[in-house]
This record gives sequence, structure tokens and C-alpha cells, in this order.
Amino acid sequence: MVDGHERYRIDERVRVGPVESWSGLDRTLDRLVTIRVLDPKTEIGKRVQLQARSLTRLEHPALLHVLDTIEFDDRFGLVTESLPEESLAEHLSTKGTLPAEETLEIAIQLGEALSALHAAGFAIGDLQTSHIGLRKDGTVVIVEGPPTGDANKIPARPQDDIVALGELIHELLVGFRPQLDHQGRHELHPSVSVSFRQLIRRSVDIEGQWSSASALVLALRSLNQDLDRLATTEESEQIDYLQAERSWLAPAAFVAMLAAVVILVGLFVTRTQIGSSLVDNVREVVRLEPEQPLIIESFESPNLGTPPVTSRPGAISAELQIVRIVDFDPAGRPVREEHPEKIVFINDGDSSTGWYTERYTTSDFGKLKEGVGLIIGLGPPQQIDRLRISSPNIDWSFEIFTSDKDAAGAGATWGQPVAKREEISGTITVDLEGSSGATLLLWITDLGQELAIGGHRVTITGLTVTGRPIYG
Repeated sequence: MVDGHERYRIDERVRVGPVESWSGLDRTLDRLVTIRVLDPKTEIGKRVQLQARSLTRLEHPALLHVLDTIEFDDRFGLVTESLPEESLAEHLSTKGTLPAEETLEIAIQLGEALSALHAAGFAIGDLQTSHIGLRKDGTVVIVEGPPTGDANKIPARPQDDIVALGELIHELLVGFRPQLDHQGRHELHPSVSVSFRQLIRRSVDIEGQWSSASALVLALRSLNQDLDRLATTEESEQIDYLQAERSWLAPAAFVAMLAAVVILVGLFVTRTQIGSSLVDNVREVVRLEPEQPLIIESFESPNLGTPPVTSRPGAISAELQIVRIVDFDPAGRPVREEHPEKIVFINDGDSSTGWYTERYTTSDFGKLKEGVGLIIGLGPPQQIDRLRISSPNIDWSFEIFTSDKDAAGAGATWGQPVAKREEISGTITVDLEGSSGATLLLWITDLGQELAIGGHRVTITGLTVTGRPIYG
């Protein structure tokens, strides 16, 4: 039994073990709390007591918030928010499995928490559904291991946490963790979809594993963005297939009929002179004309001597080549640059690296400037359909501008944005509706949520432009 404390009322023991959990009340603020009680003389107690100062600075919604530390009766206590009444393990015992959407939401929360934990120099070493609490609002919180107690596995490594999260994703989808085969390799259940299978495989296999928890979170967010489009895409592909079949069958039937006519005419030709002229007429009818270009007037170049800009009708949208990417900070001092040395990490194949802004005290750039951006040069003017942006940040905002000028014209007036998005998280594909331009400006207007290490900045790990060439 634990005696009371002058500020905290200690009520009932809710968890046993080397680190006991007691329900209680903060009398000063009149709020329910949980008090983790341990013996500072034990090995676990010494480690947690030494780490307490760093642990209290860790703040993430999926990590139990450490509110205070107390000492009483030769005991040491960590005061945290009240523990949820239900664990994820209990939730699964009634649900069996979870849908893909809910699985991704939980995995992203846990991945972000692990990333914050790793950045502070801690790791859990294991992550079970019984270690995770489920709040009434549907969010989850890790209730076992740092920052409220000792790691679940010693030594605890970030790699182990990534493996554990991959196994947990598998469990949420199919009801159990992947088994190990005779070679020690994880066997994934056949019912796991291809997209989830690749993500889980890179989590549980040490060779080729995600470079960090942040990289895994980025992949989870990308999958979450694409998940809503999967059903629509599959349906669209089926419609396109049927239309393609119909569009192919009609000309094929016509060709077959025409061939039969030609054969009959050929027989007729051998017997009459009329047949010869008839065949010539048939040849004239079925002669294929070269594809005609569609003329598009160029409103930017009114000079009559300038050749008209043309593009072929029905051209298929494809990935366009990015000639150069230039950082753009018109308010930068002493030069208008924002980490130009990091540009090479965009599209380098490693989702854990990228270009990033300076770190600012607030999401609005510390009120020092209106924004910063990246200029994306495409060479000659192109018809731009979509811009895909990969970023691990949460709730950041941007605008997109286009210009017919080359990327070197960084100081040019960009006019009005062709698209804008607010409070974006993860990878996003922006529809630019066939805007024309030789250059794009990705203009970051808000840096989003605070980083786990403090401050605000946006990281861009990938940029892909899709469109069609303009002929002229």
C-alpha cells in the first residue's frame, strides 16, 4: 500500500509489476492522474529516475504525458495522464481484425510516437497490443515502456521497434502476428494486400528495413493517401478496358467486312474493266490520312511571325523530366537561399532524406517572411496535369504557381496560384488541370505541426510532375 501525498491522492493499484500503476487525483488541478511508483534502489528504478528529466520533455499524443515527478516513502513516482480504460488487445478480442483505414490511423500514430521516442534517445524494444491503450476518442497511447517506465526489452533498439510495429500492423489486419519459418524469415498471411505486404516486409526484415521510424511513417501516410483512390482506380480501369474492347472490336469487324468485299472485288476484276476502276475507288476510300495536329493559339506570344504552338490530340499523360530544382527564398539574408545543398536529396530514392527549410520558432516562419519554396524547371513549356509531393510533415500548407519562363527567372512575378492546399499530411497528388508552363513554384506558406525535436520546418523528399509535351 502506498501512502498519500500532499498534492496527489493515491487511490487504487491498477497495474502490478516492477513499475506499479496507481490511479489518483491531482488535488491542485482537480484532475484524474495515474502515478507510476517504483523503487529507486532497483536497477529499473535507477534507470527510470536518471531518465526522468528527459522523459518529462517528451510530448506526443500517443505517448503518456509525464506531468510530474514525486518522491515519498523511499519511493519514486511518475505522474502521468490517466490510463485509458480499454487496451488495444481488449479491443481486438471483440473486433477480431480491423479494416485497412483504421489500421493505418493507429499505425501512423504509433509510428510518430516511436519517431519522437527515438529522437530523444529512447526505444521500447517491443510493442504489443496489450502495451497500447485506446482512448474514448479513438486515439491510441503507448502505456508500457518509456517514457513511463523501463523498456520492454533490454537492450532496446529502434530497429526492434520498427519490426514490432510491422508485426502489429499484420496483427491488426489478420488477427495474429506473422510466424517465423525455418530460416527465421517472417511469413506474411496471404490475405494481406500487396501494398500492405511490401510495407510490412520492409519493417520486419532487418535487411532492407526502413531507415527510421520517420521513413515508415511517411510510407504509411502515402498508403493512406492512396487508399481512398484504389477502389475508384480499379473501377475506372475496368471501364477503360471495356471501352477499349468495344473500340477495338468495331474497327476489327469493319476490317473483316472490308476484306471480304476486296476478295469479291478481286474476283470481279479478273473478268471486267469496271472492276479495275472500282478497286481504285476502294483504295481511295480506305487510305489512311496522317494524324492531324491540333492547333492551340498562344495567347502569351501575339507576334504573327511566331509559329503556332501545337499538341497532338489524345496524348497520354506521363511523367515529365525535371531539369532542375532551385530553392527560393526571396526574403533570405544575406542571400536568397534556403539549404541549396540539400536539393540533391529530393528524389534520391531514400524516403528518409530530402530538402528542408530552416527551423523556425513558429509555423508562420517566426513572422520573418511570407514563405519559402522550390522552383521546379521542366525545360521547354509543358502541359502539366499533376504534381506529386512527398513530405513527412503534418498539417503544412502550400501554393503552386506556373510560369512560361525558365527556372533561372526566379525573380519573375508569378501571378496567381494555380492550386493551393492547407493542412496537408504526407504524400499528396495535386491536379493542375492541364496548366501550361516551363517552371513550377512550390511555395510553402505554413510549416505545420511542431517537430518532436522542437521548432517548425518542412521536408520535401520527392517531387514528380506528370503531363504532356507541347509541340511548337
